[in-house]
Amino acid sequence: MTPWLPEFLRSPVAALIGEPCTVTLIDEFNLFDPHCLRHALSKGLGLGIVLGGCIVKLPQLFKILKSKSVAGISLSSYVLEVLANAITLAYNFRKGYSFTTYGEALFIGAQNIVITLLILAFTGRAAQGVATNVLLLIFTYAMFTPSMVGGALLSTLYGLTIPLVIS
Repeated sequence: MTPWLPEFLRSPVAALIGEPCTVTLIDEFNLFDPHCLRHALSKGLGLGIVLGGCIVKLPQLFKILKSKSVAGISLSSYVLEVLANAITLAYNFRKGYSFTTYGEALFIGAQNIVITLLILAFTGRAAQGVATNVLLLIFTYAMFTPSMVGGALLSTLYGLTIPLVIS
């Protein structure tokens, strides 16, 4: 069967759900294939969560920038969340999982780093902000490096991210 969807639209779909499911769902328009339907829904939801992660902290960022105040915002909470994001990214990346299953941690983590810097800058601790972020980058590098943090330790740390995020 000749694909009916223009290639510039079909290619991203195939990259997301794979060629076999693209043929089934798009080319053959068989929307009731259980395997491909579940797979496409899973990938679509994962992508939606990643895209949501790109903007979830933006209202907080805009509010801080507009008011030039970080009153009531907990520095320790944001630092812990950045650590949890780094562990989540490293664990899932090293396991080889699809980016759509953990990608929001990258974008939320980046936004949390910016908020952390703003907290330190607006409380007169800009130098501490630079040092904090250098330490966070070193920590993240270590999480991604198997010779520095072994798989068993990373798995344990990943399990500990649940209480970190809840706190």
